[in-house]
Formats: sequence, structure tokens, C-alpha cells
Amino acid sequence: MGEIFLEQAIQIEMKKITVAPPIMLEGQMRRAIVKDVSITIHQGEWITLLGRNGSGKSTVAKVAAGYRVAGAAGQVIRNIQTAAKGRPLPIVMQQPEAGMIGATPWEDVVLMLEQNELPGDEIPLKAELALRSVGMGERLHQSIETLSGGQKQLVAIAGCIAMSSPLLVLDEVTAMLDPEASSSVMEQVRGLHKSGVTVIWITQKLEELQEADRIIAMDEGAIVFDGQAETWFARTAPLQKDSICERLCFEAPYAAQVAWELQEQGVQLSPFPFTAELLAKAVKQYGR
Repeated sequence: MGEIFLEQAIQIEMKKITVAPPIMLEGQMRRAIVKDVSITIHQGEWITLLGRNGSGKSTVAKVAAGYRVAGAAGQVIRNIQTAAKGRPLPIVMQQPEAGMIGATPWEDVVLMLEQNELPGDEIPLKAELALRSVGMGERLHQSIETLSGGQKQLVAIAGCIAMSSPLLVLDEVTAMLDPEASSSVMEQVRGLHKSGVTVIWITQKLEELQEADRIIAMDEGAIVFDGQAETWFARTAPLQKDSICERLCFEAPYAAQVAWELQEQGVQLSPFPFTAELLAKAVKQYGR
């Protein structure tokens, strides 16, 4: 794949990306796991990348982040730099401890920066500031083994921040966390987004959506939706359960289900509420 660097508000542009891994066994058919995917990512966006297991969303994220993916074809135009120039963007995974190499949060971030060949005199302070920015300032030297799952995710996110990454890729980081830990991680990442960081948030949980998020949904390796949440939940008629959300068999948040039921009773709320906050606001303003 070719890479071109532009000086524009577009950070990453993926053009007709297809990924068909090489055949490993004799007689095996070569099958594309990503099919003709084109995505443009702008600075400051929050992109919620939705898809079931095997839909290709994680593979697309790896290509966007600059990793070498076997069997990938197409073009990636990138205008994004980290402190480790020329290296892929770090990706925060479901189980961050698998990639942790330090005994403490501070040591883990320091070793990550050393591996990426950042200037040695900058590393200690960068590590500390990054950990403090995600609320881990009081646990700099606590044993990694004693941290909760959510705290380990925050350490992994701090590593990305220390690398001066203007774009964060988080792959189902709340999938194995309890609600309290999930909320804590989400709060920290939303805060980083408000500061200007672009976020690609990979998930299967629609309750993590917020107003103004851009949704990109994948199914069987292809993009089947790219737009705003209001369109994602939109039905053609009150009694028609034919929104894209329903057609792809995603479980809608409770607020969206309430709004659909109200539609069926003749109560049309606009804009469509899919969070508790939006639902409360829409009900309060209804009929004014």
C-alpha cells in the first residue's frame, strides 16, 4: 500500500482498502476479511466503529493506525505524527496487561517510550504527566498487579498520550470491565477528546454513544453505515422496526427503546433521544 502525507485537517484517508490474508493451507479459499473500505478521518472527530466479532473493524483500525497487515491492498493517505516518528499509532486493546512490560504504571510508560526511542531526558516527565492526565497520578509507583482492569486501561491510554498521539484507537476497551470501571475509562477518553484528540472507539455497546458521535458500522468486512446517530436509529414509520440499528440486530439503548415506543403511540421526539440525558431533554421540550 502507498502512503502519502498531506497538510490538511484530514488526518487519515483510507481508499478502497481490501484485506485478504494469504492462504495458509492447501485447498483453502482466499477470502477477504475487509472489502473495499474507504474512510476519511478528520482531526477532532469521535468515531464509534461498530461491528460484531469478525466484521473486520479491528483489522480496519490496524490499517488506519499504520500497522502492516498481511494481504492488505489499497491506499492510505496519512497526515499524522507521534513522538515516535514513522511508527504506527499505538492501539489500546481489551486486555492491556498482555502488552505491559513495567512493574508500575510509571515504569511501564517509561519503558514504552524508551522502546520507541524518544529522547531520554524527556521520558520521565512525559510519563508522569501522561499518567496524571488520566487520573493515575496517585498510583505512579503502585504495582501493576494490584491495579483494577479499568486502571490498567488508563495506564495503556497514558502510554498513547505520552507518545504525543493526536489520535487514539481503542479496541473494545470496556468489553471486560464492570460498569463503574467502564464509566471511568469512558470519562477519561471523552475528556481527551474534548481537548482535541481524535478518537476511534471500537465497540459493540450502543449505550456508549453520545450526541455528535460519528458512527461507522461494519458487517462481513464492508461498511454498511457511516453517519450520525439520529440516522442510525431512524425508522421509516413509527410501527416499522426497520432502523439500521435493528436491521443489523444491535440492542438499542434503553432511552432509544423508550423513544420508539413513544413513536408508536404518536409521540414524536426530535432530535431522536438515545441517551437518558437526551430523552429527559426531549420529553421536557415536547409540545412547547
